[in-house]
Amino acid sequence: MPLPTDPQPRTTRTLLFVAGALTLLLGIAYLLQPRLIAATNNRATDLVLNLSKPRPSTGAVVIVDIDDQSLARYGRWPWPRDRMARLLEAIASSGAAAVGLDLILAEPEPRAASPRALPGMPAPAGEGAGSSASATADPDGTLAATLGMGPFVLGYQFLFQNTPQPNSGCQLHPRGVVWIDRSEPAAVKPEFFAAQGVVCNQAPFADAVKRSGFLNAGADEDGVLRRVPLLIGYRGNLYPSLSLALLMQYLHSEQIEVLERDMGRLDLLVGGRSIPIDLRGNLPVRFLEPGTAAARLSAADLLERSPARAELAGKVVIVGCSAAGLDTQHHTSAGVLTSHAEVHAQVLDNLLSGRPVTRPDSYLLWELLAGVLAAAATTWAVLRLGVVSGAAAGAAGIAGCWLAAVLLFQQRAALFSPLLPTLQVFGNYLVLTLIKTRQGQQVAHQAASSTLILLKSSEKNLNSIINSVPDIIFRLDAAGRVIFLSPAITRYTSDPTTLLGKPILDLVPPEELPLANHRLNEKRTGSRATRDLELHLLLPHGDGGTWAPVGPFSISAEGIYRGDVPSPDEFLGTQGIIRDIAEQKMLEEKLLQAQKMEAIGRLAAGIAHDLNNILVGLVAYPDLLLLELPPESPLRDKLSLIQRSGQKAAAIVQDLLTLGRRGTPAQEVVSLNLLITEYLGTLEFAACLREHPHITLESDLAEDLACVRGSRLHLAKALMNMVNNAFEAMPAGGEVRVSTCNRSLERSYRGYEEVPAGDWVCVSVRDEGVGVAERDLHRIFEPFSARRR
Repeated sequence: MPLPTDPQPRTTRTLLFVAGALTLLLGIAYLLQPRLIAATNNRATDLVLNLSKPRPSTGAVVIVDIDDQSLARYGRWPWPRDRMARLLEAIASSGAAAVGLDLILAEPEPRAASPRALPGMPAPAGEGAGSSASATADPDGTLAATLGMGPFVLGYQFLFQNTPQPNSGCQLHPRGVVWIDRSEPAAVKPEFFAAQGVVCNQAPFADAVKRSGFLNAGADEDGVLRRVPLLIGYRGNLYPSLSLALLMQYLHSEQIEVLERDMGRLDLLVGGRSIPIDLRGNLPVRFLEPGTAAARLSAADLLERSPARAELAGKVVIVGCSAAGLDTQHHTSAGVLTSHAEVHAQVLDNLLSGRPVTRPDSYLLWELLAGVLAAAATTWAVLRLGVVSGAAAGAAGIAGCWLAAVLLFQQRAALFSPLLPTLQVFGNYLVLTLIKTRQGQQVAHQAASSTLILLKSSEKNLNSIINSVPDIIFRLDAAGRVIFLSPAITRYTSDPTTLLGKPILDLVPPEELPLANHRLNEKRTGSRATRDLELHLLLPHGDGGTWAPVGPFSISAEGIYRGDVPSPDEFLGTQGIIRDIAEQKMLEEKLLQAQKMEAIGRLAAGIAHDLNNILVGLVAYPDLLLLELPPESPLRDKLSLIQRSGQKAAAIVQDLLTLGRRGTPAQEVVSLNLLITEYLGTLEFAACLREHPHITLESDLAEDLACVRGSRLHLAKALMNMVNNAFEAMPAGGEVRVSTCNRSLERSYRGYEEVPAGDWVCVSVRDEGVGVAERDLHRIFEPFSARRR
């Protein structure tokens, strides 16, 4: 239900005050740019860059790469000076407009590392013995001469350490920097990076060229490279980066003009091109996927073939090294690793495109204004619209801010961050909606308090009636979740509160779900409602709160409707009664079992009566014949076998009579220890051991075991059956343990039957077999039931 669209004046004033305070706090925090906000702002601008449509490359930049293939062909790095001279000469002869070295020639000639110094290694193509001999006379001079004849720009590295590291012998080629419109004091003083040391090239090489530039490119605190410095101060002069020096060489410009704009923005004017930078001399760069801003040629390919005029003529060439272990990789805002030479190539591509990325510090003020407008619009939406409508309007506002930032960048290369408007919309909507909801709840609470007083009296009367009912009364909401249970539920679960809010079908065992589906969450009434549905319920009980089936229960339920006539729009839920029928089911099962046993007993008694008549001759006549035969007669053994068979058959008949309750087994005092010992010495047990050679039997008989009264024959049969069953349950072998002990029960024990309190003798036969299936446990004491496990 939506909130009221016309809030009270007091609520309106509260919301306006909170909105103004929150907007002010967020705006101040955004202008101060603490570490968290600055990092989040950087990620927001990264997302704007990545959402923008990539612009096509200028195609004016080429990377000559000293890659793994080049090192495999020409030996490890650093290369000899003459080979570097040949590579640079090949690039210059191809008509390149500007050539930058993304490496520093700061070390002497690496003679020991030259392939000519490695015995057994063949000379690369084009480097025969004659050429090597001529080049080794003055390798530094050869390379310096090559550098002096081409449009080369050397790279060097500034150092920023606490202790200055002067290097007075470095030739860094500072460019002429002219400040424009500095007649009045600047509103904001530029704060260019100030280096304290430098790693530069050898003097012959630095003297041979007219231009050089620094290679420094530092990442932000999160390790992502988003902007690069174009100017760095050192010993009172400003020096260009390698990218800026290459642009000056490409445009044949000798001077850098710095134009101060309003609110601290700086523009570099080079060869008629305007390059926006911030007060520290940084240029934001739009990084693309590696390989999209510059073509790439392998140095090995360039050394082995004729000059690549078609690929290099009129281009800006960057010579870099991407071989494994020699290159520095940078994480860029494009989300990929980019090599050092690729960074300079992409910076150059941004500069040559004529539309470098613009993000001066003044943009923070414009973003602050956009945040204030977004906060005002959000406040109006919360005051005038409902929760859902206000959320939709806020989401549309956030999407509009991001879309505007993307379009501005694509059209004007102006990089705005939509972070603050997003925070203002989200924060104001969340806080104001919570306050508005709280105010509405307070009004509703006051209105409901009077109604609650009237309900208390009727609730007390109703509770007294419900508490006296032994059956469980339940109620479900329209979705079938439990919303009420009478106190009778406490007889079956230790934590009834866990059932509230759960769907009723979650309390039904999976095997009974087809029966319960659409019947527990009943919508029908009258004669068509659910009556006497028999189910078990999954309820938590015990200290651990284990969920286990309880029951069975008989459930009756019917639908509840707001009006008198059932209608889908008027349906409120379901109510019903759960009755415990476990005792009733047990009595029914006992009655059914008794009836079955009575029928089996009558059948067994009839069979036993007929067998008795047949066995009279089989048992009696062998005795008479044995009396008449001499001891040495060969027929005595055969008659004795017939006599024993008859006796066994008579014992079976006696069992049948006992089952039919027409025979009384002989009751005598029996020592179970003696009975077990005798059985373990019988031929039947010995035969059982021979059939199962991998099974052993251990006995643990109590010395003070009491005697019992019972049928010796039946006890012996029961013991034999249990041992044989244990042997058959272990086809892979194992151990069977027979043990006896005395037990005294202080109270009755509920097992297969009710065992009363008193003194008892226990016999245990334990095996390591597969066990009895759970579905057969209740039948193990039934006559004629299969007892195999």
